[in-house]
Amino acid sequence: MVSYFTIDSISEVTNFQKEISNMMHGLGDNPNPNAATVVLVESIVLNQLRSMLQEAFNLSMNRGAKAITNYDIIYLMRKNKLKMKRLYDYQKKLDHIDKTRQGASDTILSGIILDDEKDPVLKTKRTHIDCIKEFDEADEVSQIKFDAIDYLRKVRAAKITESMSFEKYEAYHKARCCSFRSGYAIGKGFAKLEKWLNPNKELKITLSALEVLCFLAYETVAEIVDAVFLIRQDAKKKIGDPFSKFEGGHFCNPVSLNNAVYIKSGYEGVPAITVPEVREVLRRYFNPITGMNGLFYRNMSLDLPIRYLAI
Repeated sequence: MVSYFTIDSISEVTNFQKEISNMMHGLGDNPNPNAATVVLVESIVLNQLRSMLQEAFNLSMNRGAKAITNYDIIYLMRKNKLKMKRLYDYQKKLDHIDKTRQGASDTILSGIILDDEKDPVLKTKRTHIDCIKEFDEADEVSQIKFDAIDYLRKVRAAKITESMSFEKYEAYHKARCCSFRSGYAIGKGFAKLEKWLNPNKELKITLSALEVLCFLAYETVAEIVDAVFLIRQDAKKKIGDPFSKFEGGHFCNPVSLNNAVYIKSGYEGVPAITVPEVREVLRRYFNPITGMNGLFYRNMSLDLPIRYLAI
């Protein structure tokens, strides 16, 4: 296996701290997120995406491809049908926003077009939907009619904005629209993301692959914020009172919300997410003793496989 990235290779020039700060606010965090938390979340997202790129690069080499495409990234998502459904809907929305993306989805960001006719992957130029249909042999993605993740996040946003002033709502709306994409022009939208992930140009990454990475980067931030609110719910539990964690939530039916978020109606001043809370999220997610055999997990002393928060 060839490795191109190290943890210490984080670019000191390019960063997404401002964007991540806005994303966290849009997802339910305090309007002024903790600066140390933002730096930690950025580091987590960067390391996760670079690990994805490493796996995708190995896959592209095995296929004989000359660049990492959306096929290689979506291959890593193939077991998570719900996230594939979200990517499916994501592309449909982008098709309405960015009309120029069609026909140029597999152009290298530097402007070089790989026109090698011997490369079947680049010749066909598969869209995200084409790749999803190829991996979804049982047609499970199309059968998903309800996106629980999107619903719970919208519930949280609705409860936060119930009593907001117009000025605060306008700022909140801008935060909700923030992403890892810099714009919607070809080559411009992912220039910063590509420089952040691949500062030394070691890898050739197509625009379609960067588009999927943009989606997964946002999902990584969102999953961290979602998990923090679930941890806060656990902290509100009282022994002998199974409904204690819903106190102050004003839920008409707590069960239907599936533990959406512990936020009072119109409560825009939610405490900022802290570094210990994010570290607790990672501890719970990567803890090996929660595996198949619990405390007797046989591979505890071995290197655990790479896991991704977004997939």
